[in-house]
Amino acid sequence: MDSKIFKIVMVGKARSGKTSLRNYFLYRNYTWQYTPTKTPDFVSTNIVLDNHVQVAMQIWDTAGSSTSTLTTDSLAQVADGIVLVYDGKEQSAQQARYMAQNIAERVPKVVVRSKCDIAGETEDMGGLVQVNASARTGENVDYVFQTIAQLCLQRWREQSEVALNRLSKHGDPISYHTFDFEDAPLKRKSLRAAICRLFCLA
Repeated sequence: MDSKIFKIVMVGKARSGKTSLRNYFLYRNYTWQYTPTKTPDFVSTNIVLDNHVQVAMQIWDTAGSSTSTLTTDSLAQVADGIVLVYDGKEQSAQQARYMAQNIAERVPKVVVRSKCDIAGETEDMGGLVQVNASARTGENVDYVFQTIAQLCLQRWREQSEVALNRLSKHGDPISYHTFDFEDAPLKRKSLRAAICRLFCLA
């Protein structure tokens, strides 16, 4: 299992189906009773991808009310991945389209039209990955979270590779360092210098 724990934030309008999707994925549970999410919360879980790689995730549920916009935006800015949920209603789709274009631009996203077992149409979300899913029937729910986990893992590996290449380019990759009692002080100094280059070089 990769050591990284990915922070997945679910966003969308109130009653769009965020909580129901998460509950079905985690607990295989669905209820008709609506209980609004008042404050963000997360549940930690692991997911196994098709290539047998196990990925650890924190899945955050957020409130969809207008008063919670700033909190949701703040969480999205530090997310590793975003699941953007809307239902078939036009107002919900409009909000999702706005979020898709304006929230955390560089963060991987999966757009979900929830409640696909009832009336509604899939909207154009500007080329983002889209999935039709239903927490009531379970359709595509697992696929939603497998897809966002795969996108996050791919992005993290690409960023790690870039960082290692930058170190290698400057002739001091930290993976080459070994330690012994004779020259440990010198090697610690060299390691600190390599780490500084990793985070400070343009």
